[in-house]
Amino acid sequence: MVEQFKLRRIWEDDLAIEVMMTLKGKWCEVNVNEYVTASDINTLISSLRAFNERNGKSPEIWILDLPLVRVSLTFALANVRGVVQVSAAIEQNKGDDGDMNATFSFETTMGQMDDLQRQLSAFLGRETNSVESLRPE
Repeated sequence: MVEQFKLRRIWEDDLAIEVMMTLKGKWCEVNVNEYVTASDINTLISSLRAFNERNGKSPEIWILDLPLVRVSLTFALANVRGVVQVSAAIEQNKGDDGDMNATFSFETTMGQMDDLQRQLSAFLGRETNSVESLRPE
């Protein structure tokens, strides 16, 4: 099974966590290696929780806005059967002629959204160093 969202802890101190985030669509895969804070991950957990509590009745957007990278994930219900469309927009502006913009989407299920929220909480609690979730429908 292919996970469409992966997050791996590379290094951390009291201020930040260096992570490798991988987002994968059918024809596109983007890796983002950046320093994030626990607050950034907590905001994603809160977005997932809000989306799940409303049963997907309204879209939820999580934005990670760092100096060199911007990641936006929009979670929206794709149909009444609980299929969720995740739209990803990633901009990396490293200034070394390696700038990148990617926009793509993939589908998963409401149950996978619960799984991602649970795994991210375990990641923040240092129970695990990696997250692999959001499997295709």
